[in-house]
Amino acid sequence: MYHNEKLNQKRLDDLQMSRIDLSCTEWFEQFREDILILHNPRFRGDWEPYKLKQVLLVLCNGGDVYGAINLHPIHLQKDSLLIALPSQIAESNNVDESFKGTFLLMSEHFLSRINIGDIYLFHKHVENNPVYKLDERTATTFRSLIELVHNIILSEDNSSGTEEMFSLISRLFYILISRIINPSSNAQETGQRHSEVMMQFLQLLRQHYRDHRDVGFYADKMSISAKYMTTLVKKASGKSAIQWIEDYVILDAKAQLSSTVNTIQQIAFELNFPSQSLFGRYFKRAVGMSPSDYRISLRQTHMLETRSY
Repeated sequence: MYHNEKLNQKRLDDLQMSRIDLSCTEWFEQFREDILILHNPRFRGDWEPYKLKQVLLVLCNGGDVYGAINLHPIHLQKDSLLIALPSQIAESNNVDESFKGTFLLMSEHFLSRINIGDIYLFHKHVENNPVYKLDERTATTFRSLIELVHNIILSEDNSSGTEEMFSLISRLFYILISRIINPSSNAQETGQRHSEVMMQFLQLLRQHYRDHRDVGFYADKMSISAKYMTTLVKKASGKSAIQWIEDYVILDAKAQLSSTVNTIQQIAFELNFPSQSLFGRYFKRAVGMSPSDYRISLRQTHMLETRSY
């Protein structure tokens, strides 16, 4: 059993994965702050819901995992691949003791330096479909690439050449994943400028949605007009900028209501609403019920599911 002593607990805490039991994880390695691999990790109980800060790939080699990404149920089994994006909320309801798999995390900063084409189109498909069942050959290829990354890190060579090798390998990952998700072949791909603006907007949104819900803030950060930004975001995604902002806020609120004991006032404060009543009106307009009614409905659903077993 091998462990990289350079990987400290703070690194894992920063990734919101403090339930990982390092002493029972087969091996883990990192390259700077850009790449982290955990092979056959073990957990102290199920994962608590946490917001991802990096791109996460999980290749399941055996066992089953039931959980959710952005509150949508997922099921991982042998030869399935999970792809989750920064700011998405990941959680598990049940991890088999027989679970075996590899977690690969890559920073957005690292991926931004790789020429991987229309990144927004890639993100769009992954957000809608985070789990993919691989054929045996593709799964074997992914395992080989992960082992290659592991061996390069073990060489302890942090030269610029090493980073270039990781860039090439990451591009291979992207090409393989693009073939798996099979983006629409109708050739109606997002224009380059649309994609650039969309990705800039989403990167800013992930950082600031709790503090800023006005379109003008994001447009100013991008040094373009709010009208121009709104037009490009709508053309790229089919959804308005203000709707994107609302979706991020509501998803965070739902996650807190479902997985924490925070009061509604505390949640309103976390999301930077000036008062609980304003938060309540905002939530009800978007969801159709008040935050308290939403929390009650979740508890009732949980009780019904518990009784059915």
